[in-house]
Amino acid sequence: MEKYSFPFFPPRLRNAIGIRSRYLIHEFRPLRIIFLLLVTISALSSCARPGPETLKVVAPVNHATRVAILVATDRVPDSDKSGAYTAGRGDRLRYSEVTISIPPTHQLSKIEWPVSKPDPHTSFAVIGRRELTANEFARLARGVSVSPTYGRAGIFVHGYNYSHQEALFRLAQMAADSKVKERAILFDWPSQAEVTGYVADKDSAAFARDDFAQVLSNLSAAGVRPTIMAHSMGAWLAVESIRQLSLMGKTEVIHAIDQLVLAAPDIDIDLLRKQLSVTDRLTKPIVVLASKDDIALALSKRLAGSAATAGSLDIDDPRTRELAIAENLDIVDISKIPSLNGTNHDRFASLAAVYPQLRQGFSNPVAGTGAVVLNGVGGAISAPFRLGGVILAQ
Repeated sequence: MEKYSFPFFPPRLRNAIGIRSRYLIHEFRPLRIIFLLLVTISALSSCARPGPETLKVVAPVNHATRVAILVATDRVPDSDKSGAYTAGRGDRLRYSEVTISIPPTHQLSKIEWPVSKPDPHTSFAVIGRRELTANEFARLARGVSVSPTYGRAGIFVHGYNYSHQEALFRLAQMAADSKVKERAILFDWPSQAEVTGYVADKDSAAFARDDFAQVLSNLSAAGVRPTIMAHSMGAWLAVESIRQLSLMGKTEVIHAIDQLVLAAPDIDIDLLRKQLSVTDRLTKPIVVLASKDDIALALSKRLAGSAATAGSLDIDDPRTRELAIAENLDIVDISKIPSLNGTNHDRFASLAAVYPQLRQGFSNPVAGTGAVVLNGVGGAISAPFRLGGVILAQ
């Protein structure tokens, strides 16, 4: 029987998918599919990733856009690099405000990463950082509000395989492109930031549930009505945290949430039904941004043995439409929006670029289905999505 050798793959990658140097992989078709998907994603992610040196504070320059990000994280701080965090799971929440400069040459949907030292003329750069207490964080989150009773903010919960700096700069990109004035908040949970760290990230997302629930509780107490944009595995974390608040009887915290947007959610569809069955309904429908050609979610389904994930639903499938109606969901097909890295898992980041069109509003829903469609330039969306499509706030 023929055998195959894979000496050119690093041991961690081989071990992550159960492959030794000689393995009868052709005898196990499901494993072969997983193997090929993982290799594909690894190749797409193989470019040198930005390290903590990108977080060095530098002097600002004129004509650059500035975005102030409030950060709540339960990562362990990096003792060797100021402002950086490891993948370790911290013993408490830490709060800060980080001001990021966006270069004058910025292109929509892109993050202009520093080549070596951050240069505000040509790259994203940190120009300010300060630590905060929990009370200071909540007060700043409310910001300047036109309402005497509450303020608005937007929370980004990143997904699997994110470092602190990647999550921070991604939110800065979305905030700058969408031009919203409300406070932008990053909830940064301790992802391993490695393609092979999927299982470890699952555990870290579960670890962070209590902390995200605490952040939402603190914001509610401060009179903040947040819009939550949760991506990939972060969507599971967000739904679990809201479910936990429901089981704790904290209805006032849940009702303070203005909108929940799940971008390419890495949640088994049966699990999502179960989660929502014991969760208090939000005041507005939950928006699901889905792409049926999402490569990363295809891998997740194979790894988990799942029939479907919420982020890869087909809006033309009658079962998807039934789910939308039954669970108070607006399921939006974003398959025509360009992918940023080839996995089709990051299309949500481009939505900020079409924020002006979203805010004007459109009227072209798929009548009576609970599902709506957004095309590649924001040219055809429904009113329900306009409410949820505002990534950071209304």
